[in-house]
Amino acid sequence: MFLKNFLLAATGAALVFASGCTNNRNVVVLDGLTRQSSVDADYIETSYRAMHYLLGNARGNIMGDDAFDASRPVIWASTVALNNYGRTTNFGRLMGESLAIALQNQRKNKLIQMTMRTGTVPVTSDGEFLLTRDARDLATKFNAGAALVSTYSVAVDRVYVQCSLINVDQNTVVGAVQFDLPLGPRTEALLKGMIYPSEAAGILQARSNH
Repeated sequence: MFLKNFLLAATGAALVFASGCTNNRNVVVLDGLTRQSSVDADYIETSYRAMHYLLGNARGNIMGDDAFDASRPVIWASTVALNNYGRTTNFGRLMGESLAIALQNQRKNKLIQMTMRTGTVPVTSDGEFLLTRDARDLATKFNAGAALVSTYSVAVDRVYVQCSLINVDQNTVVGAVQFDLPLGPRTEALLKGMIYPSEAAGILQARSNH
């Protein structure tokens, strides 16, 4: 299972206690050795689990206008790089598709896809959850109630994915989930734009030696 449990507890995890404090846990949970992975996550299953968690914890209509209206369409875009909202990769395109399909299959919302044209990615440099004007205009045109936006960050041994559901009327986050995937050979190839085995031969050979 590659989707993290969102409680700060896990088998074998070590909690670090704040020095000099009693009954006061530090939030850091040790995560084992950092090393190259020779395995990859199941993107489809991981996306379904992530959406199940997000939807299960999203604010419902009973909470008022600042909520997720499951009866209205949802706009979505490819998962973009956290340090460059105007850029994505094969990994980002695949992850965005997987998350959107998981949302549609679990809630049956009508989905409206944003494109990667300049200015249409529904996040801006002013803040992760501030929708662009193009995104708001599209939401108004189709009476969309929410936007599904996601970003990824590449670390030395894994990729962190953050996914948020935004109420487009209030421009506020109504649901969110974060998970990480091992940076295995398939994920590395997708991030680097490699498509065929011959292109990724070096990566595959290096990981097979681990």
